[in-house]
Amino acid sequence: MSASREKKARQEFAASGAVDPKAARQAEERAKQRRNNWLYGGIAIVFVLVAAVLLVWNSNVIQRGASAVTVEGETYSAAEVSYFYHVAYNSIAQSQYASYYGLSNSTPLTQQSLSDMAKTLLGVSDDMTWDAYFRDAAKKSLIQITMLKKGAAEKNITWNDDMQKELDSTMETLATYAKSAGKSEAEYIKQLYGSNMTVKIFKGILKDTIIASHYQQDYINSLQYTDEELQKYYEENKNSFDVANYEMITFKGAAASTKDADGNTVQPTEEESAAALQKAKDAAAAVLETVKSGILPEKAAKEYESIATYSHPESGTYSGDAATKWVFDDSRQAGDTELVENGTSIYLLIFHSRGRNDYNTVDVRHILFKVDTSSLDSKADDYQAKLEELKAGKKQEAENALQAGKAGDATEESFAALANKLSEDPGSNTNGGLCKQVYKGQMVSEFNDWCFDESRKAGDTGIVANDAAGGSYIGYHVMYFVGTDDPYWMVQVRNAMMNKDYSEWSANLVKDITATENSGMKYVG
Repeated sequence: MSASREKKARQEFAASGAVDPKAARQAEERAKQRRNNWLYGGIAIVFVLVAAVLLVWNSNVIQRGASAVTVEGETYSAAEVSYFYHVAYNSIAQSQYASYYGLSNSTPLTQQSLSDMAKTLLGVSDDMTWDAYFRDAAKKSLIQITMLKKGAAEKNITWNDDMQKELDSTMETLATYAKSAGKSEAEYIKQLYGSNMTVKIFKGILKDTIIASHYQQDYINSLQYTDEELQKYYEENKNSFDVANYEMITFKGAAASTKDADGNTVQPTEEESAAALQKAKDAAAAVLETVKSGILPEKAAKEYESIATYSHPESGTYSGDAATKWVFDDSRQAGDTELVENGTSIYLLIFHSRGRNDYNTVDVRHILFKVDTSSLDSKADDYQAKLEELKAGKKQEAENALQAGKAGDATEESFAALANKLSEDPGSNTNGGLCKQVYKGQMVSEFNDWCFDESRKAGDTGIVANDAAGGSYIGYHVMYFVGTDDPYWMVQVRNAMMNKDYSEWSANLVKDITATENSGMKYVG
């Protein structure tokens, strides 16, 4: 019987009302199998979907890409907001004053409130958690960068080769730090900027900040002031720029606390405090008479060294305390002496002179060859030998560069081109290694001493080594002396005026601009 006829016969048999037991069993088995197939197939599909969702979720793809903040129609992802959140966090957590802020790394930021000290330091009046503070800081940063990018676009400031070099240099530095920490670049930026961060997103943020910074610099470069304007601003703000030469002996008039039998701290009584202050006053008065008789202040202070400390600021600056208020008083004359009280301290002050920094700043170009110590183990027996080997290699590179700089035209322009090609200083290897208006004490001591050598003249070259133990880096600078620049006081005043004008411009740029939080904000932190 053909298959078609068999099928027809089964249909006719079923239609008659009769039931074929065998066929019924077979039909039931087939139906059961179909049900199982659908059931297990459905379960498998569900598990696949769940696994896929979990895989995507655990990869942070959803979280990092979620819309978190919108500024002026531009939307930022949770990862981008988290970057600025962590920048704000790191600026405080890694600050040398971190302890004053009271920020703990063992308690969730949502459970930590800003202390009164932290609010004072940060200029915050409202009560808030650290998490809320960093979220607010991130939104402010995004408002600023959005408006700066908008301004850059309006001025047709677009991505160029110099910007790309800045980006590449930053990524090279990041790679060096990551290597030193024993991490990949991806791991390192997650550590710094949160689990949502990727190298691609990080580069995108860097591009935005670089363009924004170029727009900022474009505005700053547009600020010009006449010598008359600089002089006028100086006259109105002398205390901010002048330095003073004076001697000071500080007498401590605070009574010391003691310990009881149980080791508890016992604060001094009012009588003990009064006696300690009087002792300091009597000592200060006695030393003043000794100084007036011709004895050197430093020598006179030694008789009371248990409570007296001598110091001699030769370029002291104004801080607004009782001592500097006296020193920087316009009526002060050379040789003036005075006892000045400030709480439990008594100051014996001897005034010598006051004036502005009239020395000339200098312009120099340099090529930095930096020793990379990230591969070295400082505890290893061969550490010093390997370090010396690395130093020798970089020193040789510096000497080769110096000879290359002296060859050919040996001009400032040729040196600048060499600096752009060879220098490992990210702050100057896109501008020919130029450091303008360098002031005394700005650079490491070896660099400073070379620049401000009285015999230095335009076109001088040389090599400066910075290899002192404990320094921020080890390296060799190939130097090119360009020449002297404006007096330092003038540089200070111009910078102060620029900062003032820039602050006003920056404030107006973001005035009345708000950041709207979106659902992705819950993934920030």
